Amino acid sequence: MCPQQASVLWTAVAASGAMASAAVAAVYTAITMRLVRIQSEAKVIVYVRHDLDRPSILVITIENIGRDIAHDVKFTASRPIPARAFGLTAREAKDASTMDSGPLVVGIPALGPGDRRDITWGQFGGLTKALADGPIQLQYSYHSGRRRLTGLAALEVGSFDATDASEKPIVAAAHSLKRIADDTKAIASSLSRGRTAPAETDDVHGT
Repeated sequence: MCPQQASVLWTAVAASGAMASAAVAAVYTAITMRLVRIQSEAKVIVYVRHDLDRPSILVITIENIGRDIAHDVKFTASRPIPARAFGLTAREAKDASTMDSGPLVVGIPALGPGDRRDITWGQFGGLTKALADGPIQLQYSYHSGRRRLTGLAALEVGSFDATDASEKPIVAAAHSLKRIADDTKAIASSLSRGRTAPAETDDVHGT
């Protein structure tokens, strides 16, 4: 190979290398921009959880765990969502009503970063009876800046079977203190009535 041919070959190799480097840099830049955008946009999630202050109660939580405001949050359920489904067991539970108000029905105009909506849904037995046909699939959408994002959640209670729903010690202590305060108030009220009652006297001036 003559020096001129070698020079052309190495020029072509260098050009190919430069093109490959530019392509890799472009892909890296695109991925980085996408990650930055994802980290800075809204992220709405929907899930079912125990109420920490009322352990036997299950609530539906709608939460924005992202860093931007979620605008115009709307929900579409696969079938009507039961509401006020109370009862510790399915046997003793009354028929639940249908959810006709609240954020899952009317939507949420704006949900700030870290903000959430909690909906008292019911108790395990009542919800087990109301969801006899299986979980409800919930689709939702919202705006983050100019983008319209979507999500999917399952409203179910089966995963809460055989889980611990006992009261937290601090909650139990607060309830005990309230009962003591109520009992003390009742005793004080009873003693107060006893002190103000007129004393009975015998008639010592007989006729």
